[in-house]
Amino acid sequence: MKKIYNCLALLCVALVMGVLGACSADKFDGVDPNGRPDANDIDVTVAVDQETNTYHLTLNNVGYYPVWTVNVGANPKVSTINGYTGVIAEAGTYYVEVRMGNRNGLSEGSKIYEIVIENSLGGDEFKGFDYDSDFNLWKKGNITSTSLWFADDNWNDGAVTPPVFDITNEGFTLPLPAGMGSSQWQGQVHINTDISTSSANHYDFSVFLLSAEDHPGVTIKLQDASDDNVFYCASQVALEGGKGKCFYLSDMEGLDIANIQLTFDFAGGVPGTEVIVSNIVLKDHANDDGTVLPPAVEFDDSRNLFTGFSAVLITTWFADDNWNDGAVTQPSINVTSDGYSFVIPAGMGGSQWQGQVHMWTDVATSADKRYDFCITLTCTEDHPGVTVKLQKGDSLGADPDTDDNTFYCLQSVALKANVPTTYYFEDVQGFDSSNIQVCCDYAGGVAGAEVVVSNLHLQEHQ
Repeated sequence: MKKIYNCLALLCVALVMGVLGACSADKFDGVDPNGRPDANDIDVTVAVDQETNTYHLTLNNVGYYPVWTVNVGANPKVSTINGYTGVIAEAGTYYVEVRMGNRNGLSEGSKIYEIVIENSLGGDEFKGFDYDSDFNLWKKGNITSTSLWFADDNWNDGAVTPPVFDITNEGFTLPLPAGMGSSQWQGQVHINTDISTSSANHYDFSVFLLSAEDHPGVTIKLQDASDDNVFYCASQVALEGGKGKCFYLSDMEGLDIANIQLTFDFAGGVPGTEVIVSNIVLKDHANDDGTVLPPAVEFDDSRNLFTGFSAVLITTWFADDNWNDGAVTQPSINVTSDGYSFVIPAGMGGSQWQGQVHMWTDVATSADKRYDFCITLTCTEDHPGVTVKLQKGDSLGADPDTDDNTFYCLQSVALKANVPTTYYFEDVQGFDSSNIQVCCDYAGGVAGAEVVVSNLHLQEHQ
């Protein structure tokens, strides 16, 4: 939804009078030093498309031109385009300072307007490895030089005015120039560094991209600065307008490179569109920064064995720290179409298996197949670790020793309050079972917190 903010402007009067000594001022016909615009007359409309976080700045004063200073990040953006457009990824209130000019010069003062961004783009999307980790070689490295090469469809770089923007370790915001061609390598940005890699190690790499408009494919090439033929990747990533996209590679075999260069190609993008590049990470794979990668497989709803499942039997076993289940009121489990929910009871203990929920289902698996699985857990309070166990359940609890020792996974999953967390496995060898049991243990959780289990998905691996 597009919302228009005609903000109450705050007048910033900043007199910028220079005194020239020992010489007289030059005179130009038609220029009246007393005819400079009055900052009080500045009239600006700030329009924000809250779906794409795109802002549009318009000076409504006829016959004048604006000078915008948009305060976003460490490097403010300055432009004289009337109808200036940009994208801001993070929610918040940002300020744009406006001065107004005519043939006689710029206004001595300025006005301040607000750009209000209601929601962060890509808030729930995977952003990549941890930029702020001490393991991130990119953050600790130095950018030694940068270069641009933009050309039209005839490969004439002189026909395209290179965009003006800042490149830092944290990334950059690129306004795509007019006239850029649509063929690969007609919109190049090169970032040279002093970062080195070794063939003795393996590496992880990620970068997050966000464009206000669809882009058919941004090329990302992580390479040797001295040799275009030595590279980790040269991949194209299509972007959907207003939605972030993380490109990442894990456990790459190392290359002996003295100076890493990161090259992007934006050819084919819509002129005037801003593309944000951020969260660049390069690290040794042996160093765990805590990042949980999304599944490499695609979970296809049409293949989900839990679709339309029935809960054949549900039991609970919640006990206190003395393993006395009689001391705890057992919770009611509310079964849903893709999981269940309940409220953690008071008095539950903090040791593993003192807060068990067992759900036997009519879902079957086979020993001659392999499987992918995911489950999403959400809790209204932090939880130190929910145990997830997907196991054989054919005895429906009558023979727990046999069933409990045949399982696909046994994993503890820590939760942050109100943040859905998905645990998954992929390509695991199957076993014969007619009644797969979903067993979870919630010991250590906060009494009164609501737990929601959703997105139960089990499929044959392809």
